Amino acid sequence: MDFQQSRTYVNLQDAFEGELISGGKYQIYGIRAREEGYIQIGNVYDIISHWELQHAIIWLRLLNGGTLPTTLENLVSSAQSESVDGNTTYREYARVAREEGFDAIAALFDGVANIELNHDLIFQDFAEDIVNNEVFCKPNEVLWICINCGNIMGGLCAPEICPICGFPQGYYQLYDTMF
Repeated sequence: MDFQQSRTYVNLQDAFEGELISGGKYQIYGIRAREEGYIQIGNVYDIISHWELQHAIIWLRLLNGGTLPTTLENLVSSAQSESVDGNTTYREYARVAREEGFDAIAALFDGVANIELNHDLIFQDFAEDIVNNEVFCKPNEVLWICINCGNIMGGLCAPEICPICGFPQGYYQLYDTMF
């Protein structure tokens, strides 16, 4: 039997989506609990949200034949999803809301659609950086900031190791994207 045509595969997809929804919902519930002064309950929601997302990782790995997609694959997929949300899904939701007389909600759908299109561009830019090997090195000198300690350095490439906190290059990003 072809695994992708099996009911087990469909169940894995449902389990993956369910864990993602629960994980995200519990993050929101944790925020709300802390807003109401229930810090311990908020922290418990954060912990359980993390566990739910770990379950989602298990199901995603199985859906992908035992491995997780690469960051480049994730960026391309994410850009496509954000583009569809920004150009199609939320525009349709806005149209329906306007048609039904919910103009304020329609405006929110349109506003979020624009944000989704910005996310699409962000993901595309990072994917290009990976393809062009420009995540940590640029063709012109730029400012880099260590997101662990705040050290700022100029150069073509981010330092391999932060000279202040000792964290690896992965903790550096372009300074102008920090704020």
